[in-house]
Amino acid sequence: MFKQDLSKNLFGKTVLKPDDLDRFKIVLGTMKKATLQSKHETEELKQTLGQVKAQLADIQADYQNLKETHQALQKRQRDQQQLDYAMRDILKNDYGVDKLSHTDVEARYVLYKLDHEEFTENKKEAQSWLNTLTSAREDPDTKIALTRLDQGIEQVKALINRIIELTRDLFKGPSL
Repeated sequence: MFKQDLSKNLFGKTVLKPDDLDRFKIVLGTMKKATLQSKHETEELKQTLGQVKAQLADIQADYQNLKETHQALQKRQRDQQQLDYAMRDILKNDYGVDKLSHTDVEARYVLYKLDHEEFTENKKEAQSWLNTLTSAREDPDTKIALTRLDQGIEQVKALINRIIELTRDLFKGPSL
């Protein structure tokens, strides 16, 4: 572009006119501005990439935690099944109880937990225990002594009240 507009003097040397120099400055300024803009965009992309990498690390950590939690839940479920099978086996072979309803097995498990003072601190789980014992109490074919079920129901109700009191005290905080 400039080469065509440049003129040569008597000695064959190329000479710039003042307006050619102004155009050259404008083009050079535009190129410098584009370079600075490109550097700025590169920095923004680097920052964005850093944020994405941090988010990816967080997601990977969350995934690892979920994976470990899932494995723990699976182990707990297997342990629960083994205990269920063991209880059924004991009842069948040691006590001659051939057929047990699922409700009876669950109720016996809750009573076992209560007898061995393996109390829960979770209100939902305690409520589930109460429902299990109440269902067994209402079942006319239950093989569990009704007085034992009533005693278990009272224990679970007391446990729920204790959980509620502890939660209330926890949220009340220290008095001023």
